[in-house]
Amino acid sequence: MSTQKEIEKAIAKITPKGKALYLAQDQGLEHDAPAELTGESINPDYVFNIAEKGDVDAFICQKGLAEKYGDSYKVPIILKVNGKTIMTPKDDPYSPITCSIRRAVELGAKAIGFTNFIGSKYQDKIFDDFRKIQEEAHDFGLPVTSWMYPRGQAIKDEAKAETLQASARIGLELGADMLKMRYNGNPEDMKKQVKFGGKAKMLMAGGAKTHNTKDFLQQVKEVDEAGAFGFAIGRNIWLHDKPVAMTKAIRDVQIEGKDIYSALKRLE
Repeated sequence: MSTQKEIEKAIAKITPKGKALYLAQDQGLEHDAPAELTGESINPDYVFNIAEKGDVDAFICQKGLAEKYGDSYKVPIILKVNGKTIMTPKDDPYSPITCSIRRAVELGAKAIGFTNFIGSKYQDKIFDDFRKIQEEAHDFGLPVTSWMYPRGQAIKDEAKAETLQASARIGLELGADMLKMRYNGNPEDMKKQVKFGGKAKMLMAGGAKTHNTKDFLQQVKEVDEAGAFGFAIGRNIWLHDKPVAMTKAIRDVQIEGKDIYSALKRLE
């Protein structure tokens, strides 16, 4: 089993600037593909090219995209190894394992992604799945990013600060190395969320497509200043009119410390 220092080194290899920007396209499986993959984004090559040309650190995808497209690109892959569709009941979600760690290693994955639904009636099964994935991933020296999503009939408010903070702590104690989580729009809440995550690195989930780039970059600024490690963004990059410029605008805020208006000049 890898030591914590070895896992930190593996994260550093896919995050050379010290702050993460990961491009995600696992929505084809997880969401309503015809509604969410529109225009050029239907073609996986289009999104892989954004990852390659944009200023991102890694590309998050499911096994099929890694198998069929990954060899054509140099961008590091974070392989998502569980998932569900919108065709299953929403009340208490469960994402079955879709890829083994052995197969992820064969595909050259540099890290693993896994969704934990906190509060689902299937939580016990989810935790057991995660235990197996996390331990085997660490055996191979691969960091594990956990999507920490409070969701199910037991969860009354997915955006409640205390619920998100509890979910962050659960992710830490389950052994996740990075936590992909929602930002509820309150910077002080995010600061506490980061603290509850401890040494598990906080990533803001990009969420649904917004039509206001300025507001989205403001969220980036707030989350970065709250101490988050970085971002795992999908639709707000590859559905943008200027997706590569959008990655660079995010980096202007996150890495260069530029104000929102300076970053927006990238998109003019």
